[in-house]
Amino acid sequence: MQFIEKNSFNVRSAVYHLAKNDGSPNFLLFPMIHVGSQSFYDEISRMLASCDLILTEGVTSKRVQLLTLSYQVVKYIRRMDLVLQRDALKTDAFRGKLINADLAANVFDARWSSLPLTLRFQLFLRLPVYIIYLALFGTRQTLAENIALEDLPSQDEVLNEDSFADLDSLIIDERDRKLLDNIRQTYESGGDKTVGVIYGATHMRNAIDFLLRKLNYHITKAEWITVFDL
Repeated sequence: MQFIEKNSFNVRSAVYHLAKNDGSPNFLLFPMIHVGSQSFYDEISRMLASCDLILTEGVTSKRVQLLTLSYQVVKYIRRMDLVLQRDALKTDAFRGKLINADLAANVFDARWSSLPLTLRFQLFLRLPVYIIYLALFGTRQTLAENIALEDLPSQDEVLNEDSFADLDSLIIDERDRKLLDNIRQTYESGGDKTVGVIYGATHMRNAIDFLLRKLNYHITKAEWITVFDL
């Protein structure tokens, strides 16, 4: 099952519609990339308008802001002509529908502080190098090189999983648990409603597995949306 596809022409994201036949809420899963074309975010916004509730990600921590500098610089690189999700996806119209399904800042910061010092040091050494490389040489192809994502880990992910296991536990696993708790609560609240889940694509692996295997949902539709052309 693909969430993000990279082909010769573009990068695409697959939006999945899930439902049950017992009157339970319907779910729309939006695998997000935090940098893309304005048209991508416009289409996401159009689809979100049909949702009654929207589960979103977002940890309001300065440490997260530092980690995301690697893609924040993209908006200043004119040759890419791409925008950031936080700037391009206008959620003001949905404010009454939004539920932050992510970790609280103090929880994230506490877990970040418990990561091995060598790992944190390594990350902050690599970050400026990557930012400079993007600024000088980065293209859309650079961003798309390792962007494809399926429900099962790729060979590269498996080979590198031990190197950043502690970081993945925080950035992915713990945040996934929080997301799944919110999905469960929304499901148990019942009602004939449509729930959008707008989260980074990597988090969709556990989200869709939880809905299909634990809550017995089924996929009724999948739609491809172009993130950006190559």
